[in-house]
Amino acid sequence: MKKKVIYLLIYFVPFLFNAQKVKIEGHVELPDKNGWPTTFISLNDTIAKLHKLGLKGNEIKNDKDILAYTDSTNYFSINARPSDTLFFKNNVRLYHVEKYAVSDLMKKKNLVIKFRTKPCVTPKECDQLPSKTYIFVGSKIKVSYADTSDYCYMMMDSKYDATYKIEQEFDDHFPDSTITFTAYDHDFSHRFLFEDYNANMLLFVEERCGELIHKRYKFFPVYKTKDGRWATPVDTYKDNYKDLYENIVFEESVSFDLPNQLSDEQMTEFIKNRFPEKYYRIKDGKAYPIIGIYAENMVKHWMETYIKNIK
Repeated sequence: MKKKVIYLLIYFVPFLFNAQKVKIEGHVELPDKNGWPTTFISLNDTIAKLHKLGLKGNEIKNDKDILAYTDSTNYFSINARPSDTLFFKNNVRLYHVEKYAVSDLMKKKNLVIKFRTKPCVTPKECDQLPSKTYIFVGSKIKVSYADTSDYCYMMMDSKYDATYKIEQEFDDHFPDSTITFTAYDHDFSHRFLFEDYNANMLLFVEERCGELIHKRYKFFPVYKTKDGRWATPVDTYKDNYKDLYENIVFEESVSFDLPNQLSDEQMTEFIKNRFPEKYYRIKDGKAYPIIGIYAENMVKHWMETYIKNIK
C-alpha cells in the first residue's frame, strides 16, 4: 500500500507543481535609449495566437492573465505556471523577441531581462524632384506587401510592390504596356486600403533616383462612362474636390452593393454618410453613381496644384 502511495505521489506531484502559478518579477534592460517606453510580456505567445484569430485591441490588452507591461522603471510582474513560456517584446524592430521558460526564470534572483539587437536595413533616401511623372488609368495585375520587418525604423505606412496594365496615359509616356512600382499607403488614411481596390485606378507614379514610386496616398478608383471616358464617383470620405463635380452617366454595370444586414434606421444613416442621394441613385439594394469627376479634370487639377506647390 505504501508503495502505491509513493508511486501516486511521484506521478501527480509534477502535475500539481505545474498547475500552481508563481509570480515572476524583475526588470527589463534595453540596449539603448531608442526602445519603446513599454515592454510587453506575453504568456505562451498568446498575443500572436489571438491576433491570428482576429482578436486585438482591448480584447487582449485588458486580459491580465496573458499579458503584462513594464512600468516607468521597467519593472514587470506576471503570474505563470512553471510549464509556461514568457515572451518579451519591445515595439522596436532593432530588438529580438526574447523567449524564456518560466521554470528557468524561477531559479534566478534579481531577474533582469536583456534585449539583443539585430541587424537592420536603412533604406536609401531620395530628395530628388521627379524626372518624369506617369499619370495613367491602370488595371491591377498584382499588388503585394513588401517586407519591411528588417527596416531600422518603424514605418507608419504599408509598403507594396504593384504591377498595373496601363489603359490610358495623361502625362509622360511610359515605354511599356505594364508598369511596376513601389507604393505606400497609411493603414488608416482611406476608407479602403490601396491593395483592396480591384477597380481600374487613376494613379500618379514618379520616377525619382532611378526608381518608380507612386505618389503617396494619391489614387482614385475610376469607371467607364457611357461616352467611353473614365471618371471617379464621389467618395464622401475624401470629399474635397467639389469644384470638379458634374453630372456623369456611368455605364449601367457601375454600381455598389448596399449591406443587407442593417436595420432600416441603420441603412438610412449608412446611405446618408456613404452614398448620399444627391450623388447616387439608390435602387434594388444598389447605389448607382450619378455625380463624379472625369479623370482628365482630376489630372488637370492635380497638375495645377502640384506646379503651384513646388514654385
